[in-house]
Amino acid sequence: MKLLTDLSVTARRHRPAAAPALLLDFARQAYRAAGVPVPLSSVLIFSRASAAVRGTAGGLLETAGPDVLRLDHAFGSGAFRGALFEPAATNLLSHSGDFTQSAWSGYAAKPAFTGGQGAPDGSLTAMTWNCSATTGGAGGQRGGILVVGGSVSGVATASVWLRASAPLGMRFGHSDGTSKAITVTPEWQRFSYTDVLPNTQNRIFMLYEDVNADTDVFIWGAQVEAGGSASSCIATGASPAARSADQPGLTGISGTFDVTITYDDDSQDALAGETVSESWWPALSRPWVKKITLV
Repeated sequence: MKLLTDLSVTARRHRPAAAPALLLDFARQAYRAAGVPVPLSSVLIFSRASAAVRGTAGGLLETAGPDVLRLDHAFGSGAFRGALFEPAATNLLSHSGDFTQSAWSGYAAKPAFTGGQGAPDGSLTAMTWNCSATTGGAGGQRGGILVVGGSVSGVATASVWLRASAPLGMRFGHSDGTSKAITVTPEWQRFSYTDVLPNTQNRIFMLYEDVNADTDVFIWGAQVEAGGSASSCIATGASPAARSADQPGLTGISGTFDVTITYDDDSQDALAGETVSESWWPALSRPWVKKITLV
């Protein structure tokens, strides 16, 4: 009699995990429904009634037209941040880029501004002043700008783009009592300051220097808006101006799904058992979205 030894190992057949019902990978610009590549327009509806600013892969700012989804990049480095979904906002300042206008008062002494300077969006719309050319106030050699605003109340954020011909300390915020020290460098930076308005000086924007030095300050894109953070730039003329809300929604998918949202800082929101129907969109913790997955 012949004995046979069976050394085979029986294992469960491997079954690959089912593909997500929907994957919107904005970082890779890869969009899939049930594992099949699809055009973004077939799974996402989007509108915005106004133009809006975004960062480009080249590290500059640019204006996207109405109804154009913004794939936003970090200024300078051009690193991808995410698809940008912002609520509506209003820049409460007028003449946000022309500081020669009477809407802008002087801090101690108003600087003499020169236009036609290179701006963060590549245009020649920034302005400059020289610190040694401005005198006045308790510092003797002090210059700056401020805006008085009697009708603004609640939490508000002031922001502005600045650079200087040499590193420079300045003061920026809403007023003398609600402001902070900043260091302006030869590279463009956007500074912001948040506090509750009104303040005792009835100001909504304030920026000044006191250095008595032959240093040029370049300035662009001043903004004051309601809320606790600075949103994308809103240019204004003779009156305050608004940016419309980004209005996204999913299309062609319905049911109950577990939803994962990945943001620009790689943090995530996990939403279990979400009921999804036409035009559904999740509440976002951050405005920059790298990826949304429905399983």
